[in-house]
Amino acid sequence: MQVLGLDPLERNLGFFAAFIGLVAAGLALPPYLTGKATKLPQTQKPNAQHLCAKGYHLVASLCEKTVFQTHSYWTFEFYGLLGMAALLLFAAFRRNRAMLIVISIIFGLIAGAAGFLFLALGAWLLIRAFRLQRNGTTQRPTRDRAKGRAAVAGREAPIRATPEPSKRYTPKRQKRR
Repeated sequence: MQVLGLDPLERNLGFFAAFIGLVAAGLALPPYLTGKATKLPQTQKPNAQHLCAKGYHLVASLCEKTVFQTHSYWTFEFYGLLGMAALLLFAAFRRNRAMLIVISIIFGLIAGAAGFLFLALGAWLLIRAFRLQRNGTTQRPTRDRAKGRAAVAGREAPIRATPEPSKRYTPKRQKRR
């Protein structure tokens, strides 16, 4: 298995992440198409005296204010999510591990709170690539418990010979008196 290639599980997860990205872009599509500024409530906790900061008003136990999101905000959201989802799809289709890792991490940073899934995917792929390069497999290395049991039971365990000192680098010992 190549370090730069994807196995079927990783490729399918790449396709699934691309699908989730396309759904997120679809959720940003209606505000983008309306072309109007949207009103979104923004909340914050009141201070110790139950007072709100400037521009906020107290509603129940939270301070709330209305924030207007302009059309350009939704333009960036829609095209950013759509472009990153298309790049994820392209990387999964090409079976390119490095490209999928980088794009999923960037997508996770762009997508905000929903981007945690993409960050987790990128980290998981990175760990698997590290294991594949180090061990030759994506599985965790297992300890050979039979060797440990053989030594405990008194059976012969392989004894390693002590290497002789190098004549070139090891200084000669001085004789003790």
